[in-house]
Amino acid sequence: MLEITQDFSQNPEKYYLILGNKISKYSKLGDTCLLKKAYYFSYDRHNNQYRESGEPYMSHPYAVANILADLKLDFDSIIAALLHDTVEDGVATNYEIKETFGNEISDLVEGVTKLSKLQLPNSEAREANNFSKLILAICKDIRILIIKLADRLHNMRTLLHIKDQSRVKKIAKETLEVYAPLAGRVGFQIMRDELEDLAFKEINPLAYQSISKRIHYLRRNDKNFLKNTISKIKYNLKNKNIHFTVAGREKEIYSSWKKMQRKSITFEKVSDIYAFRIVTEKKEDCYKVLGFIHSKWAMVPERFKDFISTPKPNGYESIHTTVIGPGGLQMELQIRSKDMHKIAEYGVASHWIYKNNEILKNKNEIRKGSKWFKDVLEIINTAGGPKELIEHSRMDMYQDNVFCFTPKGDIISLTKNATVLDFAFAVHTSIGMNTIGAKLNGFLIPLNTKVSNGDQIEIITSKGKIPQQSWLNFCRTGKARSQIRKYLRDHEADEFERLGKEITKKLLLDLDRRATKKTLKTFIEAFDYPNYKSFYVALGRGEIKSADLYEIITPRDKRTYNKSNKKENGNSLPITGLTKGLPVKLAECCTPLPGESIVGILTEGKGISAHLLDCSTLERFSDFPELWHELFWTSDVTDLSQVAKIRLTLQNKVGSLYSVTSCVKKINANIIDIKVNKRQEDFFELDLNVQVNNITHLNKLLFYLQAEDIIYKIKRI
Repeated sequence: MLEITQDFSQNPEKYYLILGNKISKYSKLGDTCLLKKAYYFSYDRHNNQYRESGEPYMSHPYAVANILADLKLDFDSIIAALLHDTVEDGVATNYEIKETFGNEISDLVEGVTKLSKLQLPNSEAREANNFSKLILAICKDIRILIIKLADRLHNMRTLLHIKDQSRVKKIAKETLEVYAPLAGRVGFQIMRDELEDLAFKEINPLAYQSISKRIHYLRRNDKNFLKNTISKIKYNLKNKNIHFTVAGREKEIYSSWKKMQRKSITFEKVSDIYAFRIVTEKKEDCYKVLGFIHSKWAMVPERFKDFISTPKPNGYESIHTTVIGPGGLQMELQIRSKDMHKIAEYGVASHWIYKNNEILKNKNEIRKGSKWFKDVLEIINTAGGPKELIEHSRMDMYQDNVFCFTPKGDIISLTKNATVLDFAFAVHTSIGMNTIGAKLNGFLIPLNTKVSNGDQIEIITSKGKIPQQSWLNFCRTGKARSQIRKYLRDHEADEFERLGKEITKKLLLDLDRRATKKTLKTFIEAFDYPNYKSFYVALGRGEIKSADLYEIITPRDKRTYNKSNKKENGNSLPITGLTKGLPVKLAECCTPLPGESIVGILTEGKGISAHLLDCSTLERFSDFPELWHELFWTSDVTDLSQVAKIRLTLQNKVGSLYSVTSCVKKINANIIDIKVNKRQEDFFELDLNVQVNNITHLNKLLFYLQAEDIIYKIKRI
C-alpha cells in the first residue's frame, strides 16, 4: 500500500515522479505530457480540499491511480483515475474534461462519476434502477468498473478515519453486497479478496478478530509449514522437464468465514487453511503436474475440480485439488498456466493490462466475451419490475456454478441448484420456451430435476408448447425466470387488453356512443397513455375505473339519477319506509340490490344506511333497536345500476379472464372494476365489481359464471 506523507501538498512533483516511474517500468506507450497535465489539473482543482484523515484530497485520486499502475493498466485508465472526482466534487465539468483530455478519457470520468452516485438505497425500486445503470455503464467500458473498484478499495483502506460509525457500516455493507461480488463476477479475484476482508472487518469485527487470532496461532505453531511445503512440491517436480513456479498463502479471513457458515463448522475444523499455487508455462503441463502431485499425496474425494476443461463464465481456468499433505494437513492446490493465472487474478481487467508494449482495446469483444454480462443485460431488458431485476441478477451473481454438457459435448454453465429447465434456457431462450421434456444421461427425467457437474442433458421440444406459471416454482437462474415471467406478462397483457376493449365498448354502448378514434383519443390523452394498447391494458387491470371514463365523456347534468325515481321524501333511492326528509344511502359493506331484503340503520348526522338483512355489520347495532328502520324497495324500480361485488377463484390459464368477461357480456352488464388479488401455480383470485340492475340481474350473471369449468369458487362480497 502506498504511503502518502504530509508533504504531499508541499512537494507534488515528488509524487508525480513516483507514479511516472512506476508506469514506465511496464510501458513505453502513452502520452506522458497528458499524464502530467491530468495530475496537476486534479491537484489544482482539489486544492484546499481535505479528507477526513486530514490529508489533502488529491491524495485519494493519486492513490487510486497508483492502484491501477500496480495492476499495470493502460494510460487512459490511470489518467481517468486522477480525474475521477473532479466532476463529482464540482471542481470541473464534463465539457472541460472532454476539451482538455479527449472523448475517451471524458467518457471514463463520466462513467465513474455516475457510478459514484449509485449508493445502496432504501427503496427496492431505486436499488434496481441503480443496479441496471451500473451494469449498463460497465458494459459500455469495463474500465469504468476497474477504476471504480480501485476507488472503493482505497476508500475501504482508509475507512478507519471516518468517525460516523453508521456511515462506516453502510459503506462496508455496500462493498460486501455490491462491489466485491461484481469484482468476482468479472474475475477480478485479487480485488475481490481484499474488498471482502476489509468490509467483513467492519461488519462483523468479533468474527474477524476471532478468525484472525486463530490463523496467527496456527502460524506460530507451524511457522515453517508454507516454506517446507513449497520446498517439497519443488522437490517432487524436480527433473520432470516442466518449467513452473510455486507460491503458498493462508486463506483469506472472509473466505474462511463463508466456509464455516456453509458447512456449519467451527474454525478449528477448517482444515485446509493453506493454499498453494503452481503456475506452469504451458496448458498441457498443468495435467502433468497434477499427475505427479496425486502420485505423491492422497487426494481428498470430491475436492477435485477441473476448470480448464470447463472454464467458469468469467473466463477463469485452473485445476483445483485438495490433498493430504505433510503432517496429515489438508492443503488446496491450484494448478494453472501463466496466461490462466493472469485471467484468474484480474479477469476481464487483464485485457487492459500491458503485454509486450501492446494493449487490447476492443471493448465490444471484451463485453461479448463475458457470458454473465450478456445474461444480465438480457435480464435488464426482460424484467417486469424492480423486484424481478434484483431477484434475477443477484441470484446469478452470488451463487457457485455447475457445468453440464449438451449431447454434442458443448459446455453449459449454470448456477448451483439449477434444474434441467434452466439448462434449456441457458442453451437458447427459444429451446427453453418450447421444452416439453428432458433426458439426463440418457434417461427421461422431470423438468424440475436438479443438475450436477458432468451431467449430459438432452432437451425435448415441441412448437406447440408454451411456458407455464408452475415453471417459476423450480427454475433457479435469472435468465430462465425473467424469460418465463416476460412471456406470462405479455400474454396476460393480451387478456387485459381484450377485457379493456369490452369495458370500453359496453360503457359507450350504454351511453349510446360509438368507439370512434376521437373518443378513444380523448381517453388516451386524459390518462396520458402512449397508445391504445396500453390504455386498454390499464383499463382491464383496473388501473383506470370505468367511472372515470364516464366522468370524462358525460355532461355533468346527466350524471345524477333520473328525477322520476325521486320520491316525496326527497331521496334519490327508490326506497320506502323512511321519515320524510331523512337522507338514505346504500351501505358499502354489503351493497344491497333492488329486490333484496334490507334494513336501515340510523347514524347521527349522516342519515340512514341501507344494509342487507344478513350483513355482518348489523351485529354491532344489536343492542340499539331504536336505530333500526324497516325499509323496502319500491315495486316499480327496474334499473338502478347498482354495483355488485363478486370474488372469483379461477384456473390460472390463458383465456380465464376472457371467459369471465363473456359471461358479463351475456347479461348486458358493465364491469366497473377488476382486481387480481393473488396468483398461484394452479389458480388466481380476483375481485369483480359489476354494474347490475337488481338482484335478478346479478343472479343471472352468477348462473352463467357457475357454468364455466374454469371457475372454482364464486363469493358475493
